[in-house]
Amino acid sequence: MAVEACFAFLLAEELDAYDNVPFVADALRHLQRKRSKAQRNYINTVVPKYSISEFQTHFQLTPTQVEELITCLEPLNWNVMRRKWPLRNIILSSLWTLTTLESYRDVAERFQTSKSVICDHLHEFCALISENFSDKIRWPKGAEAETSVAGFSLTGLPGTLCAVGSCHIPIDKPQGVPVPEAYLNGKMFYSINLMGFCDHVGRFVHISAEHPGGWHNSQVFEMTEVGKALEEDPHTLLQNYHLVGDVTFPLSEYLLTPFPDFGNLVLRKGRYNWRILSALKVIQKSFRVLQSRFHRLKSLQMHSIAKTSIAVKTCCILHNMCLENNNPVQLDDTDCDAVSQEPFHLLPNGHSGSLGGISKRQEIAASLSKKRPHYII
Repeated sequence: MAVEACFAFLLAEELDAYDNVPFVADALRHLQRKRSKAQRNYINTVVPKYSISEFQTHFQLTPTQVEELITCLEPLNWNVMRRKWPLRNIILSSLWTLTTLESYRDVAERFQTSKSVICDHLHEFCALISENFSDKIRWPKGAEAETSVAGFSLTGLPGTLCAVGSCHIPIDKPQGVPVPEAYLNGKMFYSINLMGFCDHVGRFVHISAEHPGGWHNSQVFEMTEVGKALEEDPHTLLQNYHLVGDVTFPLSEYLLTPFPDFGNLVLRKGRYNWRILSALKVIQKSFRVLQSRFHRLKSLQMHSIAKTSIAVKTCCILHNMCLENNNPVQLDDTDCDAVSQEPFHLLPNGHSGSLGGISKRQEIAASLSKKRPHYII
């Protein structure tokens, strides 16, 4: 098909000099009809011929994982008129929509249905995945916690349970919210702040995806379930461990951040910062992998914050499912949308950190060896 398209383009260039445009137009229409026919047969004739790797490229999950989804979702109560369309088609079309940036209209053409059906099924698919597979995003406890701490220790930073960070998910100007401009971030596009917490392999252990892109990370962190739990009962949540975050987060004995760097850091503080940044590469890569798998996150085109949040959570759940199965991913060249923010200690209501946090950071910095840290991803 690609060769035919190139041939048609070159032929059009050549024949343009002879004013034979109608012939070229007929040729292009013929190619378009062939493409439309191929799309009409896509679900029944093309997909079954995919190899496992080709299937994963288009749908991110393996055929076996899709069958497991069908088994789990079949008994559930679907609000839309699913009986008119096989459940397999609903799942594959939803995965395709999340994986690609193909327009909703083109997705509908590919799966032989209407744009409204694609959108309705996508919203319900995301709602059911978010509700029934929420255990795929779980806080590490027991053996899982010990494994994560051991993994992060390769960076030379002891006692680290998770890394926390954020990225911005572009959205249309939101409707039905008190202050839509609150979602306008520092890069002047509307977004929600996806705050993620991940273990040493990049598995999301908690996410928050409903707060405005115009909010500072420290403000979003306070509103997350993790942030609230740290205020109420940090020991139960962290089991004597700690989190690591960048300078936009408030320093405490439960959340370690880098030393402010004004170009004159002493060696021990520099070594500490080096190890913190090494650990933070895990969450940075998690966001990059997430958006490389699910390109729709770069353009969700949803006006509802609630539906947007559910779609983002669904992608995070599917991301973890891919990690469980070691599904390969082709990383995009571009990083996820990062918005520069002021360090927490420079904010009007900011501070240098809690006394416990300052003391713990100093102790860890003094204890670190000169050995270079490993990157664990």
